[in-house]
Amino acid sequence: MMKLKTRWTYNYKKGMQGPMVSNDYYIEGDKLYFSLAIGLSAFDSVLLELDLKTQEVRTVFEEKHVMRTAGIHENGKIYLTTLKGMAYCVNLDGSICWSAELGSTNASFKMALDEDRFYVSDYSIFCIDKNTGEIIWKNDTFKAKSNCNIIYDENYIYGGESGGHVFCLDKFTGNVCWAYGKDEWISNVTLLDNNRLLVNHIHGKLYILDAKSGELICTKKSKGYLYTVPVFENTRMYIADADAVINSKSGNMTCYEWTSETDFKEIFSVKAGGGVSTKAVIDGNRLFFAAEDNYLYCVDKNTGEELMPKKKTKGICRNIIVCEEQLILLSDKGQVECFEIV
Repeated sequence: MMKLKTRWTYNYKKGMQGPMVSNDYYIEGDKLYFSLAIGLSAFDSVLLELDLKTQEVRTVFEEKHVMRTAGIHENGKIYLTTLKGMAYCVNLDGSICWSAELGSTNASFKMALDEDRFYVSDYSIFCIDKNTGEIIWKNDTFKAKSNCNIIYDENYIYGGESGGHVFCLDKFTGNVCWAYGKDEWISNVTLLDNNRLLVNHIHGKLYILDAKSGELICTKKSKGYLYTVPVFENTRMYIADADAVINSKSGNMTCYEWTSETDFKEIFSVKAGGGVSTKAVIDGNRLFFAAEDNYLYCVDKNTGEELMPKKKTKGICRNIIVCEEQLILLSDKGQVECFEIV
């Protein structure tokens, strides 16, 4: 069976209470970028650059309010937001290109970067000129907080609310094109193609909507609560879940096969000892995921067969990175673990 051999570990300010890793990361060359909310109340944040060859760490940017993201990186610039309601564009040396005050207290969740525009989904949806920081438009139609990602195509923006609607906006004006449902708790939206939008409801429902009209095409039920983004490969879809909103005791990584444009069937499901805390990460035939039981799992992506004994992690793993037979784990205790796959 496959095994993991420890190469190195990194611990941010060892012994400090409360570091929490961001829900995403960025790699450029040998540099890994990720953010940490630090301190007991988690109200300070740092964006770090970790050299994967030397393990040297550099602080790129510091903020007095939480950054729940490593930002979006493009051409040597990083676009990010904070709980203070600020949006920033910073250079890799930490200097600020521009800042924009969004006037919110929760503008740190979901972002998207277009060719010329930077979109932020919060209690409001903002469109910002990515070169100047000027707010081009703001939509206040949907007042519920958004923990859902935002995505876009050539003409539209799609997103969802926590206790509200799934919505579609005109990308250029911010006007509402359609809104579906009410009191919906949406965790993720995914464009399957130009005509279909897959919607993950936190409470274990999967919707397929007509992307142009917002009309419901079909509804499916998952095994548990849905938080992470589905992962697609050819005709298969991998979805992680948990048995509870908090303090989950079990979860599943389930593989589905699309049988038509509106239906799919279960191929296999792997049970974990806690809610699954990462999306599926596929490397060749291997499928990696981690769970809130502080274990890493690896199974065959086609059959669900175990490929290695589950591996204890240093805290709840939020991100899994596979590169050149190396496996890197980012946990919510500020730990970075690097393993050789043998």
